[in-house]
Amino acid sequence: MKVLMAAPYFYPRIGGMENYVFNISKLLVQKYSADVSVVCSNWGREGYKEETIENIKVYRLPYLFKISSTPVNPFWHREITSIILKEKPDIINGHTPVPYLADVACRIAHKEKIPFILTYQNDLVGTSSLFRLLSKSYYRILGFKTLALSSTILVTSQHYAQSSPYLRSFRPKIRIAPVGFDTGRFDVIPKYFSNGNKQVLFVGQLNKASQHKGLDYLIEAMKTVAEVIEGAELLVIGNVDYIAHYKKLAGESGIGNRIKFTGFVPDEELPKYYNQSNVVVLPSYNRAEGFGIVLVEAQACGRPVIGTTVGGIPSAIKDGETGMLVPPKNPQALAQAIIKLLTDKELAKKLGESGYKRAREEFSWEKSAERNYEIYQEILSLRKKA
Repeated sequence: MKVLMAAPYFYPRIGGMENYVFNISKLLVQKYSADVSVVCSNWGREGYKEETIENIKVYRLPYLFKISSTPVNPFWHREITSIILKEKPDIINGHTPVPYLADVACRIAHKEKIPFILTYQNDLVGTSSLFRLLSKSYYRILGFKTLALSSTILVTSQHYAQSSPYLRSFRPKIRIAPVGFDTGRFDVIPKYFSNGNKQVLFVGQLNKASQHKGLDYLIEAMKTVAEVIEGAELLVIGNVDYIAHYKKLAGESGIGNRIKFTGFVPDEELPKYYNQSNVVVLPSYNRAEGFGIVLVEAQACGRPVIGTTVGGIPSAIKDGETGMLVPPKNPQALAQAIIKLLTDKELAKKLGESGYKRAREEFSWEKSAERNYEIYQEILSLRKKA
């Protein structure tokens, strides 16, 4: 089986979509002997580049400009067509929410009569009026056509598939393929457990395009937490261009000494930080949060988690069983949930244990790759019968 992945960015760039494409591609090669290639943008200002990573052939294309985090090049149609004719894939799998490159690959796949699968991680939304307008324009100009031309649409959770206003007309072709985590790396590590600390942990990209993760509301909530719980502190993991904004908010909050920023932390060190924390929080406030994999990673380390009732987060957390869900943009509700888990050790222990079990039973890259492979096989089987 030959599979071509079309994604705006790819490993070693770090991000939810990048991790998904890399891990699925790697396991398709290792476990199913698939021939996998990837076409993506070269996110730096370098030119065209070819390389092989983990036996995956990677084609990196230069872009001319960016719209927010979306790389664009009007000449990609010709370049991607050339790559597709060279690779002769059985299936092309495009990945969003970052648009354009997958949309181009979809049109070429349709022209060349190659099955196109769209992995749809979340709706394209914006945090400002301008970008909300651009997001809606994208669906009108490109997005709806891509959804219509796709043979199958893979969504990471049933909850997200059913609640998306953009997927409503395409539900018959939707299949579920959950995200995963590295089961060998994320686990309970007792030597790192906090000893009397009351640490709240936030993990996420701190760029302007990721404002939807709601760190500003968590900083506001920590003001209430700090008034009630002596010694409670917030640890923020993440870097990029908007970190100065959050440091300013922390300084203005009056509890700046209770909020610490680590900057960038390598993936291999994240399990230590999860294990050191008392509760992990992801207070996202819109549908740009397609799942919230940090919540599953935290649960895999036995930590109780708090998320919001938006996007795909309700699929990552079973409210009252593996964690707690609160309304978005509600610092008081968020603060009360944090206080509850920092003071009720029995509840925190129960949620942590249940989350640990569910993470291993339902989420892993192996399970996700297996699901993707099964769907690929079904599509090729149907194509042969047609």
